[in-house]
Amino acid sequence: MVKGKIELLIKKKIENNFPNSYFFIENTSKKHKNHKQNIKGEETHFVITLKSHKFSKLTIIERQRYIINILGDEVIKNVHSISFKLSLPKDKNINLLKE
Repeated sequence: MVKGKIELLIKKKIENNFPNSYFFIENTSKKHKNHKQNIKGEETHFVITLKSHKFSKLTIIERQRYIINILGDEVIKNVHSISFKLSLPKDKNINLLKE
């Protein structure tokens, strides 16, 4: 599948701000295509899985705020939904592979 402009921007921001971290970006927009409230487009819904040592002293909410701040308005205001799976590298409960 060809990656779109928003997905590539998300990838760039993660790579720049979380070097040496493991991440996976899943575009789930097709699953929501026929929902009435969905905005039109090919890049409306994402799931971002990210394992980073930068999360070691942050609560779950602080982790989400941190990544949302990094993604910025140019990503956040142009998608309908982003889900996050944010953990430490030692955490085994988060699978980086597409389920």
